[in-house]
Amino acid sequence: MLYKISNLQYSIRMKEGEYARAVNVGDQLNMNLNSAALTLLKEDLAVTVKAFNSIPAPDANNGSKGSKKTRWWQSFFKLRTAFTRK
Repeated sequence: MLYKISNLQYSIRMKEGEYARAVNVGDQLNMNLNSAALTLLKEDLAVTVKAFNSIPAPDANNGSKGSKKTRWWQSFFKLRTAFTRK
């Protein structure tokens, strides 16, 4: 998804450059073609960004559950009881 967004942004920059060159030359046909292509690319980019933003973020609590696991060396040397106070 990020690759597609990056590719669309690159394509938009290239089409804007082609449009600027067509304006400098005064080529009305290329200006119209590039303008239409830019509109389609920007719409596709907006749809793709919206789809990307709708992806739910991973749950933040997942990382904290794994941190409470005792490590093998803690259980082997019984260091867990030495560091925890009740």
